[in-house]
Amino acid sequence: MKSLFSSRRKPPVQIPTDTQDLFAHLPTELIILVLEQLNTSSDIISALHVCRNWRDILLSPEIWPSIADRLAPGLATHIRERNCSVNLHAQAKVFQSALNLHHLYQSGLFSYARHHVVRVNDGSFTFSKQVSVESGGVHSLAEVPGLDPLSEELHVTHVRLYSHGRIAWWPEAWHLPYFAVVDDLRARVRRMFLFPGQAELRGEDRRRGWKTALGEKLFVLGQEDAGVCVWHLERDEMKFAELPGGFDRCVVDGERLLFIGRRNAEVWLWEWAGEQGVREIDVARDEPRYVPGPVRMGGQIVQGYPRPAPKLGLRFQDTDVKVDFILHPNDWRVIFVVTWDEVDLVVSEFYEGCMRARMVCPRQHLAYRGMVRSRTDNAVHYLRTDRCDGRGGYVLMTAWVGEEPMCDAGHRGSIVSVCFNVHTSEFSALVHHASYQRTPAAHLWDGLLAVRVAGEDQNGLKPVVALLKPCDADEGNEATSQPGNPMPVRLIKQPSNTITPVEGNMTFVSEDGEIRPRAQSLHGMAHAFEAGGDARQAGTDAMKAEWLSGDDKTLVYVAGRDYTVWMFGEDGIPKEKKEVRLWKERFKNAIASTGRGTRA
Repeated sequence: MKSLFSSRRKPPVQIPTDTQDLFAHLPTELIILVLEQLNTSSDIISALHVCRNWRDILLSPEIWPSIADRLAPGLATHIRERNCSVNLHAQAKVFQSALNLHHLYQSGLFSYARHHVVRVNDGSFTFSKQVSVESGGVHSLAEVPGLDPLSEELHVTHVRLYSHGRIAWWPEAWHLPYFAVVDDLRARVRRMFLFPGQAELRGEDRRRGWKTALGEKLFVLGQEDAGVCVWHLERDEMKFAELPGGFDRCVVDGERLLFIGRRNAEVWLWEWAGEQGVREIDVARDEPRYVPGPVRMGGQIVQGYPRPAPKLGLRFQDTDVKVDFILHPNDWRVIFVVTWDEVDLVVSEFYEGCMRARMVCPRQHLAYRGMVRSRTDNAVHYLRTDRCDGRGGYVLMTAWVGEEPMCDAGHRGSIVSVCFNVHTSEFSALVHHASYQRTPAAHLWDGLLAVRVAGEDQNGLKPVVALLKPCDADEGNEATSQPGNPMPVRLIKQPSNTITPVEGNMTFVSEDGEIRPRAQSLHGMAHAFEAGGDARQAGTDAMKAEWLSGDDKTLVYVAGRDYTVWMFGEDGIPKEKKEVRLWKERFKNAIASTGRGTRA
């Protein structure tokens, strides 16, 4: 801090009368005092646009980490660990980019929105043939045994996985594929993969199920009697991993894979760049509640059809303990084992195979109360470890906990999300208010909970994704939306000459279908986005299972073979040359319009 003062301290000058110059000539000490009062991304972006001097002070290595942690605990540590190989100036730029994305998401300012129906023949994606046929790459649909690309309507196609701007799906009726398609939504590139050796199989042997997983860099297909194929989505290469047995869960992070054995809950680690092959970690040696035994996959069965369960954890058949795993996003030596036995929620940290910390959620904590209340709706809630922000936060479970008030604000109908941050080693809980009959398909990111509801306009029912703000008992005056109320909705169609999405009006509709009942009310709705597809069909067709996913740059709503994607930031800018300049200006203006000073 002393170095900052010495480098920024200015000799006494006569302060101009112009208000704008007044702020530019404030002493460094006063500017820092002002910056310490900023608590929202909007205010911080405003400060960045006051003048060059303010921006340089705010992005200095002495200042931006404290602002980052005040805005989002764990963010500074995450940026430093994730970008330890770059200089301090580059880390500040990463913070500024994260700040912009946080602001755009919280403001609902998507730069791109589009509805898709997955098809094998889709001209909107460039077909990549970089992966060789010998490595499982598909260069022609004729190479896929049993697939008739001219009869797509006969295939029961589901979008199954999402991660870091990519979706994975397969055009056949089996729950697990031997042939899969991975679409890059940002680069508009399609890759197709076929488990090697399928062409030599005959009859029903062709249609054996293969376990799948998708991460930022890796895509996995595997089965216990055939090994595991791992494709690197950036290098367009494939490696083969041979596991000691079958697995029921695969966790992906970066270039690492963690497998959980089906028969005895073994834990196996595999790394793309590693030369040791598969390594086993003895979790049961240090964690008393991790008793080796068979495990079962998570997920719901509705009318005989399995609901997709991306990123759902497991449970031990013998003890009924729920279990799941987190790979540390920055340290390849660290994994976290999460267990819930209906009594205690425990996160155990393992460093190079040995437990070095054990965090137990306090029973007076709101997170623990939410876990206990989740048992009252007669549903089995599996752990569901998924990233919920860009700073080391993971949501461990989201559950609707009934109509009885859950927080001091006294609102009826609560959805509780239990979270854990790997950098701060702290539990947290967020409460969002809505009335359901069971836990809805939901996605949590940066405190906003995305849920699927229905709206109606002159053209009939439309699927809508609503983003709910977390409850704040001190600000309990947020409006509650009831069926029949008007609902402002941001439409998929992009404007041609404005910097914000086009808004329309719909009527909030409550559906009472037997498969997945809709919300009876919503409280604290921040934004609502129109999704594509048929709302009535998505709500009544058991095979059109719905789910939501996303990250800091993307929000995805899936209903069977239909999906809608919203993109935030420059990644959503179309690649057509005629539109690039217009969209870049729109993106810059959306950020700059937050500032209340002149741009430096």
